[in-house]
Amino acid sequence: MENTGRRVEREIERLPRPDRVIAAIQSLAKTPRPYGIKQLGPDVYRLRVGNYRVIYQVLDDECLVLIGRVCRRSERTYRKWRQLFEEPAEYDTDFNSHPNCLPHPAD
Repeated sequence: MENTGRRVEREIERLPRPDRVIAAIQSLAKTPRPYGIKQLGPDVYRLRVGNYRVIYQVLDDECLVLIGRVCRRSERTYRKWRQLFEEPAEYDTDFNSHPNCLPHPAD
């Protein structure tokens, strides 16, 4: 599987107006489980941003939000979402080097 961080970067770059999606993703750092999200699986959620969907995982023990996909809503959007988070992510405390990792406050 390709590097998830780079894939997410490319998905965001392809958006016609990425500012709204970027703002929604950044807000997950403060509130990883906002009102209106849908839980897809253990610690995996879907956030709606207009016609786009952000699929992400919340790792409470590490205080991290991992962004798995950013894509336009379609039948294919949720296909294979489980594979996004199958392998344990390797990360360190330098969050700037991991564009798909956001620190979040402990609940």
